[in-house]
Amino acid sequence: MHVGYDLATGQADQIVLTDGRGAENLQRLTYRPGDIVLADRYYARPRDLRPVIDAGAHFIVRMGWNALRLSNPEGTPFDLFAALSAQTAQEGEVAVSLDDGVAATPLRLRLVIRRKSDEEAEAEKKRLIKDAKKRGKTPDPRSLQAAHYILLLTALPASVFPATDVLALYRFRWQLELAFKRMKSLAGLDELTAKKPELAQAWIYAKLIAFLIAEQNAGQVPDSPPCGPATVSRQPSHPHRKSIALASDKAGAGQLCGQHSRKVVVAKHL
Repeated sequence: MHVGYDLATGQADQIVLTDGRGAENLQRLTYRPGDIVLADRYYARPRDLRPVIDAGAHFIVRMGWNALRLSNPEGTPFDLFAALSAQTAQEGEVAVSLDDGVAATPLRLRLVIRRKSDEEAEAEKKRLIKDAKKRGKTPDPRSLQAAHYILLLTALPASVFPATDVLALYRFRWQLELAFKRMKSLAGLDELTAKKPELAQAWIYAKLIAFLIAEQNAGQVPDSPPCGPATVSRQPSHPHRKSIALASDKAGAGQLCGQHSRKVVVAKHL
């Protein structure tokens, strides 16, 4: 189930139901000029990024160290770990290019880098080591090094959104965590009682109708966690994936905290 969720109104406004082979990607939603699309690392796919820009929107996508083949603006290979080692401040950015294999001209992007706290980095490294042990493997040393950083790839203009604002915008992703926890707990959409496709589809839609009515009656939901540079975002504990199209790029991140100037869409693969 792929859901478009408007954070400004707290309502789902796009729903696409597929079978188990219907993978998540940014092209499942529609975007308007000026929207900002937030997405976690599972959406960092080269051919999915350009259509967002072609629609007149922007994106902020979290990426893993080995997810994309980036280049320097002049076309030479980009050394991510050299860039990480060269960063002395907690937050910074570098200009990069991405060849998506579709157009002759590569995408000109910004890689925003934030160094995690020691506690955050150690927690992420423990998770990587634990997951590797379950598979009988040893974690890649580069994964352990990258665990110290948050990497965000964005098409937003630096003149309007500096690195600090890009990181602040990405924290809005936490609002959809709460939204889908409500969807699972209130509507029971984390379990499927019917096995036949037709019955399963009818069951899901019936549950969704009840959930949407409840959400409309509940009204506006609050922002979470509190916005601001001091707030540190954490990774969700569950593996579900999501993306957000967030407010107009005419307003800075500070103006978006607590209010939204236009439609905010969230996509989630459940």
